[in-house]
Amino acid sequence: MLTAAELASMQSTQAAAMMDACKLLAPMAVDGDFGQESISYTAGSEIPCGFEPGTAARGGSVAGLVVELSARLRLRLSDGAAVTPDHRIEVTKRLGTTLSPTEVYQVVGWPKRGATCFVVEVRRVQ
Repeated sequence: MLTAAELASMQSTQAAAMMDACKLLAPMAVDGDFGQESISYTAGSEIPCGFEPGTAARGGSVAGLVVELSARLRLRLSDGAAVTPDHRIEVTKRLGTTLSPTEVYQVVGWPKRGATCFVVEVRRVQ
């Protein structure tokens, strides 16, 4: 069993290794001009994240559906706790360099909580 100090040290190391930045885009239902429902996304503040590009072999099934995954993101425990499959994540910086244009990803399935971070599978939408 890990002590609280060991776990805190591991979480600190994980957070220090997150060299990218992103914004969580929270979904919000809105009504269109003709009463139809659509989804709008509200961007949160920029947070550290760890971006891992997808490989040709990555993919699998989420809730029984076969999907092709574009990437994997690591989020701090405090940031990833509220993420749902309805969220999107906008990657704003890679290795400290600002992306222009930014990259937006849809969360695929529920984030997986580990001892040091949340791992979020995503696919690119724009």
